[in-house]
Amino acid sequence: MTYRSLERANAYFYDPARRRAVIARHGGVSYLSSGVNHLQTPRVLLDLAARELRERRLIENYTAPGGALGIGAAIAFEMHDRLGRPAFGAIAPANVCLTVGATGALAGAFRYLADTACARNALVLGLNYSFFSTVCDEVGIAYRIARSELRDRLLPTADEACARIAAERPDIVVLSQPSNPSGETYDTGELRRVVDAVAQAGGWLVFDEVPSLAAADEDDLPAPLPDETLATFPPRLIWIGSYSKSRSLAGLRAGYLLAAQPVVDFVRKHNERQSWSPVNAGSSALIADMILRVMARRLRRAQGRDAQRIVTRTAREARHYLELFAPFSDDFARFDGIWRFLDAELDWTAALASYTADLAAVGATCRANWNDFEQRIGPHLAHSIDLQSGFNHCVRLATGMTEWEFVTAAFDQAGADFYTETVFADHDDASSTDFWVRVSCAAEREMFARGIDNLARFLDSGSARR
Repeated sequence: MTYRSLERANAYFYDPARRRAVIARHGGVSYLSSGVNHLQTPRVLLDLAARELRERRLIENYTAPGGALGIGAAIAFEMHDRLGRPAFGAIAPANVCLTVGATGALAGAFRYLADTACARNALVLGLNYSFFSTVCDEVGIAYRIARSELRDRLLPTADEACARIAAERPDIVVLSQPSNPSGETYDTGELRRVVDAVAQAGGWLVFDEVPSLAAADEDDLPAPLPDETLATFPPRLIWIGSYSKSRSLAGLRAGYLLAAQPVVDFVRKHNERQSWSPVNAGSSALIADMILRVMARRLRRAQGRDAQRIVTRTAREARHYLELFAPFSDDFARFDGIWRFLDAELDWTAALASYTADLAAVGATCRANWNDFEQRIGPHLAHSIDLQSGFNHCVRLATGMTEWEFVTAAFDQAGADFYTETVFADHDDASSTDFWVRVSCAAEREMFARGIDNLARFLDSGSARR
């Protein structure tokens, strides 16, 4: 994987004169490969964030290198509910570090792995975003990818992954669930085999859940933890999460990592030194999101029974976590903690109903956009990887053009901006006519429809065939 391919694309797509010409010709640029969830944030979270900015003094204060205490407590609360009692000893607020987006978590984690763990090489399962290569170059870690030998997938099968790990014994294995850009996942058994293979090779596992789309009715993805009861967090696991994709909160740059305390302590110091301390604005919305996730999960498990009792009990348990772990304010302007600010205004039952409805609408929009893409672009689809989770689809288009010819022609002639294979692969060769394209469906219907209409006309015209 290399960042040079993305730099080359940005130099082309962000050339001012070229962009002006494309906008004049097409009325705008359609970001069909954005990879960020641009759909509506749940309204209850927006309302909380707006109220926080009006009533609390977060903008007037510095941020903390570890992030707001209340968010760490809420993440621990949600993870305990997700993973069950065997994991209670593994995750506490001391195992949580907020970062400036998941990129901040990645940068801090790889700096720790290079400087303290003395890691020198990393193996990525499947393709991934090219920011990984930048981080590895900066810290001196050699980087390579393992992709499936099967034509219809990018993430290696569990057999392929375990064989590659056993043969190469990398210092670090990087795995995204769902994978980026293809939305593939391992089931519980497959993930357990991969985790065991990493442990047997003596490596670290960097487990990235950022590309997810947590719909209200979607089950949790498998977790990279052993089955037994844990007294501490696994010492060679770094688990990265973010609010950007699943909750359309990319603008807050709110990422986090879960890790053993030495890793967390290092990343907090790295945050402070690099001025990458995460913002605390919007912390009430992030805390509420974690609480509402627990409520939605428990209702799903109960199949809708005893809804009011579940909501009341969950709010009571969340209060216990927040008052215990975040007893004072994060804005340094008051003595009370965050719980009273949240609970004083929220009707949790109504908030949950609004929250789940909004998340369901996001999922429905992603599915509808993909259906539109398949129908409109169908004659030009050579391959498509079945989506298992998230909203990023991977396709091959029958264009008859090289990768670089396609992305530049699609931009100039259709106003469509794409991320294609070299942005995610470990090479800079964009001369192949057989390449993957990421299609990201988390966009408003009207904007997405305009983009695929322009793309379809471009492909239908024969401009994409040589």
